[in-house]
Amino acid sequence: MAAEKRPLIGTLSIIMLVATAVLVLAAAPAEGSYMTAWAGPGCSNRAQRYSACGCTNINLHGGYEFVYQGQTAATYNQANCRGVAHTRFSSSTRGCRAFGWRSIFIQC
Repeated sequence: MAAEKRPLIGTLSIIMLVATAVLVLAAAPAEGSYMTAWAGPGCSNRAQRYSACGCTNINLHGGYEFVYQGQTAATYNQANCRGVAHTRFSSSTRGCRAFGWRSIFIQC
């Protein structure tokens, strides 16, 4: 009994389709860690999300929530992440009270 032969074009098409699917899935952005800060009082009123890798200045200081999704972060009491890190985040946390941090560095 002879083995059934598949057309080469059909096999190559399937390989290309699978390779394309793998590349698309690998390139899909995963959501990283982020901090939400509120104008306050507490975790209310206007909010701003900080999710960019590297240093970002914080504009609102009424309350915060850090959502850990694999990237650690550090907050600074000075703008532009100057000085010594004040608080480091390696898990999710929330504080609905005023804070003095002026910048956050998300390590990506």
